[in-house]
Amino acid sequence: MQKRLCLLLVLLSLSHALWAQVRVSGTVTGRTDGKPIPGVTILEVGTNNGTTTDINGGFALTSPPNATLRFSFVGMKPYDLNVKGLTSPVSVSLEEDPAQLSEVVVTGYKEERRRDLTGAVAVVNLKQTLQESNANILSSLQGRVPGVVIQSDGTPGGSGTAIRIRGFSTIGANGPLFVIDGVPTTYSGALNPNDIESIQVLKDAAAASIYGSRASNGVIVVTTKRASSPEPKITFDTFYGVQTLRNRIEMLNANEWGQVYWQAQRNSGLTPSHPQYGNGAQPVIPPFIDAENTIPASNTDWLGAVFKPSQIQSYNLGLSMGGTKGKLYTGLNYVRDNGIQQYTNYNRLTLRLNSDYTVKNRLTIGENLQVARFGEVKANVTHDAIFQHPLIPLYDNAGNFGGPTDGLGDKLNPLGILSRNRDNQSRNWRILGNVYAQLNLMKGLNLRTSYGVDYNNGYARNFEPRFKEGRFNIVENFLTTAYSEGLVGTWSNTLNFQKTVGEAHNIGFLAGVEAIQSQSESFSARRKNFLVQDYDYAYLGAGTDLQAADGGGSRYSLLSQFGKLDYSYREKYLFSATIRRDGSSRFGANNKYGVFPAFSAGWRISDESFLKDNRYVSDLKLRASWGRTGNQEIGDFTTLNFYRTSGEFGNYDLGGGNTSAVPGYYTVQIGNNNLRWESNTQTNIGLDASLFNGKLSLTADYFDKRTDGMLINPTLLAVYGQGAPPFINAGQMRNRGFEALVTYRGNVRDFSYSVDLNASTYRNQVLSLGEGNEFFLGAEANRIVPGQPLSVFYGWVADGLFRTQSDVDAHATQPGKAPGRIRYKDLNGDGTINDQDRTYIGNPHPKLLAGMNLSAQYKGFDVSVFASGTFGNDVYNTFRKLTDFAYFPFNFGRQTLNAWTPENPGASVPAVNINNPNDELRASSYFVENGSFVNLKSLVLGYTLPAPVTKRLNIDRLRLYVQGQNLFIITNYQGMDPEVGARGPLDLGVDTQLYPHSRAINFGLNLAF
Repeated sequence: MQKRLCLLLVLLSLSHALWAQVRVSGTVTGRTDGKPIPGVTILEVGTNNGTTTDINGGFALTSPPNATLRFSFVGMKPYDLNVKGLTSPVSVSLEEDPAQLSEVVVTGYKEERRRDLTGAVAVVNLKQTLQESNANILSSLQGRVPGVVIQSDGTPGGSGTAIRIRGFSTIGANGPLFVIDGVPTTYSGALNPNDIESIQVLKDAAAASIYGSRASNGVIVVTTKRASSPEPKITFDTFYGVQTLRNRIEMLNANEWGQVYWQAQRNSGLTPSHPQYGNGAQPVIPPFIDAENTIPASNTDWLGAVFKPSQIQSYNLGLSMGGTKGKLYTGLNYVRDNGIQQYTNYNRLTLRLNSDYTVKNRLTIGENLQVARFGEVKANVTHDAIFQHPLIPLYDNAGNFGGPTDGLGDKLNPLGILSRNRDNQSRNWRILGNVYAQLNLMKGLNLRTSYGVDYNNGYARNFEPRFKEGRFNIVENFLTTAYSEGLVGTWSNTLNFQKTVGEAHNIGFLAGVEAIQSQSESFSARRKNFLVQDYDYAYLGAGTDLQAADGGGSRYSLLSQFGKLDYSYREKYLFSATIRRDGSSRFGANNKYGVFPAFSAGWRISDESFLKDNRYVSDLKLRASWGRTGNQEIGDFTTLNFYRTSGEFGNYDLGGGNTSAVPGYYTVQIGNNNLRWESNTQTNIGLDASLFNGKLSLTADYFDKRTDGMLINPTLLAVYGQGAPPFINAGQMRNRGFEALVTYRGNVRDFSYSVDLNASTYRNQVLSLGEGNEFFLGAEANRIVPGQPLSVFYGWVADGLFRTQSDVDAHATQPGKAPGRIRYKDLNGDGTINDQDRTYIGNPHPKLLAGMNLSAQYKGFDVSVFASGTFGNDVYNTFRKLTDFAYFPFNFGRQTLNAWTPENPGASVPAVNINNPNDELRASSYFVENGSFVNLKSLVLGYTLPAPVTKRLNIDRLRLYVQGQNLFIITNYQGMDPEVGARGPLDLGVDTQLYPHSRAINFGLNLAF
């Protein structure tokens, strides 16, 4: 009876709860404009019960009578509504989030509202990048910012990274200027990603011209963190990962090498023989490869021996606290990357201290300081590991590294090279920071002064021991010690005025002066014959023979005045004008100063009457700009003649009898006192759109950039005699392109997501190289020619292989032609293959660059997928000169097993041959490949503990995550890696086997107190 009574009470309670549900309905509008808002998420707090508004902003939801409903929408402040006692329909108005509408970004010497920008400024989404494992923040930006190309290899620590903004602008220096907390620098490798608050990329001249002479290649403005809460905040972020070689190239084993070499000799009309494999009908692997029988024959996988799984780890501690009178942020970071090539590594320890203090509510004084110490053991034996002969063992019977003997080439043991270099670590210090004071003279008028320093020093001690490897017996050892030091001081003074007149006019004015002075010094010394072969003993004083030393120094200065005027009318019509005048010691007396103006305008179309009441368009702005920037990145004394003295080149036989030598000087540099600024003029047209109440946003830009008076170092005729040729102003270059970024953000109840897609394209063309310069030669097939893209590939057109003798007989005169050989096109139709048949055979510039970032969050879980791609560029694959041919005594690629033979006439690889009768290593399209690729750069899965759990643990936030980096790459490129690394204007697109990229699995933790 008692059980039945309890069951009845439970049923009555449930029925009461069901009958107590209430239905809430109504409309959600924006508080500012009163428009209905579709897509608003309405969720009963503490449950999964929820709904979203329809296209008219309407909603209906059933909930308990005392429930709280939370209304949330992108760009709006969340709103909580208690339904107790409510009568439907209800009207809910959401307030715009000022933090988003008035987001402030740092551009040139000042802060600006993002929505008021009229230049092409990209704001990097650091929330995405900092959810991942990053030792070098710049490497993680690849594919995230349209128009910005990050070229990198796999060097530990990311030191082999180069940045290009909107393509190449000149034949000389193409790297951007970095401005870190107001301090200009060209180096960012010591930055700790966890210290960064924001990154802005100034891409067009209107945005960058305030930096004048150093801004022709764009500017990257980095602002580091400051305290934002009066309560002490502690963060700890760490990750640990394992890296492996991402891609490898397949080579022959020892037995296969012998078979291919035997075939190559038969194809060359020879009877097969080899000092190691014998002279029989088939190659035979011997037990030993030396006469003394101390080096056993092997079947070595050199790539497997050199590349190994390695560890990467990072630990970061952050502390911030402060109130209205003072703020302090401190960050400490340690990174170690062991590198996937044995005995290579990188480590960095970074300390940051940012503070500011306010006195009497008018004066603010502060400092930003970064101190970094980093060391690295650098080496790259990728080329040697690929092509070393497999018959050579890792070690001989005495435990020494195995080396080449007769018939096995002349490459040293790759693992031996790495091992002997293992202690040769370079050590560097980098101090970057400034002290500043800002005085509020009156409302809207501020005076600021700042002195910044960029200090670096580097020390390296490189010991080369005695060793014996195969037939190589190095009996002398050497030590080289080098030291360098540099200091750049920057003193900036600015006056900033901001005022609103009435309700319609906003006026801003900036005026400033800046002085920069740089000086550097370096020296090196070398000595040989150290009795003890121990790195701890190897100092210059311990050597017994040969002392040599060298050294030098340099300095330059820059004096600048600049100003900027900003005006807006009702935030609808925007105008900005900038001018900067720079004087540089690098130019002659008549050309020291350059003036760099810029103008930009914006029209907020969405505020016009014909769009003001449109429910779909939240913001629509059209931008246009024109401006000029400069480039002074040449040597510090290029206007002067330089002379040196030495016994080898500076002695003169004044008596004329060949019996005496009088010490004198010789020319090392020819100066040019007429050298002037290189200038870059750029026009930009852009569009910013925000649709559906901020859910969908679009930024698009078209740019046309032209460089005049390029600073180049031409090739001089021998009649000029000694001395490096002078820099001259010659030539023009043009870049035109388009870039776009589309972002969509949405949420459904507890599920939120975002999609970011970006794409950019540019077309590069060298317009001229100055009078008398028809072309400049670059590396391999590269050539710089007017009318063509920079560093275009030039050579013969390979037209497949001669399949049969009839193909050979029907073709033009081509020395060495035969069945199985490469056929070259007779482009001029004269019946002979010669230099006149060369043409442009490839373009290293991509037709399209793209990136995609997908992210989603559900309750405590988060996932993000980031991929980037490059399309339409060509790569000159120098690998194939050794992998596809048997002309050298090194290893060959596995494709030679399927080379042309009479029984295999359809092959794509020429018949193997040891004599190269057809000159097939010439620059030709045979080595040009499509370098397009898509790389899954990052896949992250994370989980954040719920707030009730972390509260019980007395912490604010705890997130755990796992990340895969470079998990796979899709490409048709046959080389080791289509990302050929940081290349300059003279070797763009050439694969020279740089340190390859790695694949990594990282485990990380983000903790906040």
